[in-house]
Amino acid sequence: MGEQRTSLVVSAEPEPDGVRAFRPADFGFVGVYDVDWLLQPEFGRLLDNLAASPEAFRGVRFFGSFTAGSREAMRPESRGVVWENPDAPRDFSLPFRALEALTSRGLTPFVVLGFFPPAVSPSPVAPPESWDNWKVLVRSFLSELAADPRFGAGAVRDWWFEVWNEPNEGRFWSGSAEQYLALYRAAAEAVRLSGVPVWLGGPAMSYKPEAGARYGQPWLSRFLRFLVAEPEVQCDFVSIHRKGTVDASKPDVRRLVAAAVETAELALSIDAGRFAGLTFLNDEADEKVGFEVPYAPRLDHRNAAWLAAVACTHAGLTERYRGSGIRFLAAADNANLQLVEAPFDGRRSIMTRARTGVATDLLKLPAFGFYEMVRVLGQRQGSVVAGDELCYPTTDLFHVVTADADRFAAMLTFYPTPGSGDQGPRTIDYVVRDIPWRKVNVARFQIDLMRSNAYTAAGGSPANPYPVPTARSLAEIRQRQELGLFAPIRRGIALPDATYRETLTIAPYATVCLWITPAIPDPPAAPRWLETTVEAGNVVLRWTPNREPYLFGYEVYLLDTGAPSLLLSPNPQRAALWIDTAPPPGRRVYGVRAVTASGVVGAIVESGPVDV
Repeated sequence: MGEQRTSLVVSAEPEPDGVRAFRPADFGFVGVYDVDWLLQPEFGRLLDNLAASPEAFRGVRFFGSFTAGSREAMRPESRGVVWENPDAPRDFSLPFRALEALTSRGLTPFVVLGFFPPAVSPSPVAPPESWDNWKVLVRSFLSELAADPRFGAGAVRDWWFEVWNEPNEGRFWSGSAEQYLALYRAAAEAVRLSGVPVWLGGPAMSYKPEAGARYGQPWLSRFLRFLVAEPEVQCDFVSIHRKGTVDASKPDVRRLVAAAVETAELALSIDAGRFAGLTFLNDEADEKVGFEVPYAPRLDHRNAAWLAAVACTHAGLTERYRGSGIRFLAAADNANLQLVEAPFDGRRSIMTRARTGVATDLLKLPAFGFYEMVRVLGQRQGSVVAGDELCYPTTDLFHVVTADADRFAAMLTFYPTPGSGDQGPRTIDYVVRDIPWRKVNVARFQIDLMRSNAYTAAGGSPANPYPVPTARSLAEIRQRQELGLFAPIRRGIALPDATYRETLTIAPYATVCLWITPAIPDPPAAPRWLETTVEAGNVVLRWTPNREPYLFGYEVYLLDTGAPSLLLSPNPQRAALWIDTAPPPGRRVYGVRAVTASGVVGAIVESGPVDV
C-alpha cells in the first residue's frame, strides 16, 4: 500500500496520581542465560553500559544461581560448586559476587530459582526423591542474602524470584507437571520459613498452544488451579514465554497479545478474586525462538520496533484490564553476549563485539535505543482525544503516550503484521493539546534504517546481513550507535494556544519518540568521573549518570590546558559512558558536562591524565 495519512490528537494534561499509570521500568529487564557470565569482563562492560542509562534498564534476569561454578551458554549441564553434597556447607560466594555486580550498578536482580546442585538431585533438571534439601537450599539462600551487608532484606524485597524456567520443556525439566507443582510448593514454603519478604512467581512456561496441551492452557490451568486450591502458596506474578515466531515465518506481535489475554482471561475465569491485582509477565517476549541461531533482524531497527510494539501493546493491556488491577509486563531474553562470536553475527544480544577476538570492546545495537526511549517516557498514560481507532489494534501503528507534570512523551512504531502487505509509510498529523507550559523544548528521537543504527553504519544490509566493521569505521559506528534525533532539538518554542503540531512520517520498522519539556533555567548537576581506562587500544570513559528528568545528554570533550578543544561525543550522548576509539599515542585529558533539554549546560568536569 502507499503512504497513509492519519491524524492523532492527544492531551498533555496530567491525570491524578495512580490513574492510568505507566511504568517504564515494566519494560526495562533484559535476560542473561547463566549467572557465571555476569562475572566475566565482557559482561562487566555490558553491565556498565546498562548502568550508564539509569531508568532505561531496570535489571537483569538470569539462571543458575544454585549451579554456579561453570559458565553455561544455552542449557543446564553443570551441577556447580554451590552445594556439592548434603554434608558439605553451602557456598553462595559465586552467585553473591554476581548479584553484587548487578546491585553495585543500580540494577535489580531477577533471580530464576534453579537449577539443582548435586546435594539436591543427581541431575540439574531432574526432580529429587525428597524436597527437603531443596527447601533448605532456597531458605538458606534467602536468609544469607538478607544477612549480607551488600544486599539486606530491604533491598531483596524489590528483587524478583521466579521458580524455575520452562518446566514444560524437556531441556530444563525432566519431571512431570505435578512434580513441578511440588517444586513450587516447596519453594514457597522455604520462602515463608526464611522470613524474608520477596516477590515470588512462576511458572515461566513455554507458551505455544499450537504445539499441544503441554504448551498451552491445559498446562497453565493446572498451575492456576493449584494456586487457588492452596491459597497459602505465595504467587505474586504469573510468567509465560511467548515468542513472535518459532519457525521461518516473520514475528507477529499479535501472538504475544493473544497469549497475554488468554492467560489473564483463564485466570479470571478460574478465580477472579484470587488473581485480581496480579502481574502477568512475558519475560521472554523475543521476536524469534532460538537465541543462538543467527537472525539478521535482531541486529537492525526491526528489533527496536519489535520491543516498542510489545511495550505499547502490554501498556494498553494494563489499561484494558484496569478494573481487575492486572498489570502486563514484557521483557526480552536479549543480553546473551556469551553467544556472540563475531561482530554483528545475529545472535540474541543488545550489544555485539566491535572486533573479533576482543571480548570487552562492544557496540550497541539499535535495540539499545529502544530502552533509551523508554527512559524519557513518563509515569502516567496520557489521553488520546481523537484518532485512536487509526492505531493498533485496527492498524499496525503502535502508540503509547505519557503526560506528566514535568514532561510529555509519546512513542510510536510501525511494525507490519506478517502477510498484511501493508509496507507503505504512515504520515501522521500529530497534535498535542493542553500543554501546561508557555515555552517548551521539543526533541524527536528516531530509530530507523539510518538513524540510531550501528548495523547500517557497519555496512549491514540484505546483501551483507552479518557485516564485519573495519578498524577505521569503528569511530563512526560509535557515533551512529547512540539514540539520535530526526532533526536538531528545538528549544524555547512559544505555544500561545497550548498546542503543538508536527507531521510524522514513519516508515515500516521505524520508531519515533516525541519528547516535550518545559523551558526552564535550572542547570544540571556536574557528573563525577568513575573511570578513564585504556583498554584494547581504546579509552573507556565513565561518569556518574545524571537523573534529572530534563536531562538531554552529555558532551565529552578532549581538553587542552583545561579548555575544550574537540567534541568527541554525538549530539545527544544520552549514556554516561563513551569510548574514545583508537586515539593516537600520547597523553590525553577529557572533560564531560551535562546538558538539559533547555540547553543549559553544567560545569565541565576534568578527568585525570590518560596515557595512551
